[in-house]
Amino acid sequence: MPRKAFTQPSKNQSTLTFDTAESGSSLSVITPVSDPSPLPKRDETILTVSELDARIKSVLDCEKLIDITVTGEITNFKPNGSGHYYFSLTEKGEGEFSISCAVWKYLARKIPFEMKNGVSINVTGYVDFYPPGGKLQFIVKRVEPALKGKTGLYLQKEKWKKELEEEGIIPRPDSEKRFFPVFPKRVGIVTSKTGSVLQDIKNVITRRFPVPLVLAAAQVQGAGAEKSIVSAIQSLQGIVDVIIVARGGGSFEDLFVFNHPDVVRAIRNSETPIISAIGHETDTTLADYASDLRVPTPSAAAETVVRDRTDLYQKLEEYRRRIYDRSLAILKIEHERLDEFRHRVDPNRLTKKLDTMHQQTAELHDRIISATKRILDHAHTSLDQLAERIFTEMNVHIKTAKLELATEKEKILAADPKKPLERGYAMVRKNGVIIRSKQDLTVNDVLNIRLADGDIDAKIEKIL
Repeated sequence: MPRKAFTQPSKNQSTLTFDTAESGSSLSVITPVSDPSPLPKRDETILTVSELDARIKSVLDCEKLIDITVTGEITNFKPNGSGHYYFSLTEKGEGEFSISCAVWKYLARKIPFEMKNGVSINVTGYVDFYPPGGKLQFIVKRVEPALKGKTGLYLQKEKWKKELEEEGIIPRPDSEKRFFPVFPKRVGIVTSKTGSVLQDIKNVITRRFPVPLVLAAAQVQGAGAEKSIVSAIQSLQGIVDVIIVARGGGSFEDLFVFNHPDVVRAIRNSETPIISAIGHETDTTLADYASDLRVPTPSAAAETVVRDRTDLYQKLEEYRRRIYDRSLAILKIEHERLDEFRHRVDPNRLTKKLDTMHQQTAELHDRIISATKRILDHAHTSLDQLAERIFTEMNVHIKTAKLELATEKEKILAADPKKPLERGYAMVRKNGVIIRSKQDLTVNDVLNIRLADGDIDAKIEKIL
């Protein structure tokens, strides 16, 4: 029904005010005092049905009854064969209040959860009057779950489930489910560090096949738990071979965080295989649909990731016995074949052939010894020659190096400023600076003269 512009009341209209008990606010409804319809005037005290319908429609054509949201519980739910939904929206308390509602099929097929009696919902729409049936009803334009209590959580779960299915996050196809290592080096655990779940998993793994456990402690219930779980899963990436996401049993509300889309996406996008072990066997969360494997309990998860040492020992013993029995059977068959062969072969001929083989073996042995000795002798000779060449060349290099070292030593000694002093020369300095010309000197300058055996100070009295 298209919305009509709301107009201010005219002189012939009055305003009736109704107080709503829950909100404490007032609802103003415009009602005509005189008949605004263009119908021909009749007896003012008698209305036709159409005139009454017109008056009702005009009363309902009010912004207070258009585009409003009402909450309540579904009762008398009756889906129509044509696809429409008809039901009553009921409020239960000290009394019972209800209003008839209609959802047209174009909207009905888009509702992301199951509509049924007892479900709490919020509906947005407008109040309408259907003259042919004389029926007042609420035309629904939008439906949402009323998130109150377990029913609301259930509807929210169904809504999330539909969204995740449309994204392709759940369910994880069997072709994308990964296998776990038969003997994992490290096992990651995402659970509360204070609950009994962690101890149960540790006890089972310790008993069956001890491996290092890496705990990513997480909040598994309450506000913000989804962020804690996502962070824990991400922290284990690349450092463990398999991850167990676990929580002990609880109510639907207690386990609800494992339905959160962020948790489900984190499990699906994990590079490390994940086992979900949430609640009891009868509990199912959306996280289970995204994991590589779902098991009924945390203890079952621990039994899944590691093998039982006792079973392994038993299987090893079984394999040993089977190998032993098989070996005995093969030996028996070969003995029988050998006995048959002995009967078919002439003993004397066989002895002669064996003697020939012994002789050939001895000759071959001698040839191998001789050839080996020749090779070793040649190798020794080559090594001696090579060693002699290396020794000769090294002596030449050493002598050359000594000569070069002596030459460099003479050069260094010749550059030593103390050598000329030993031959009678002196080094003259003024204020620490070496004097190379008399032009740098004046009378009364104090000079430091260094000789071979010490320094003396002198004062210039005359410059020639």
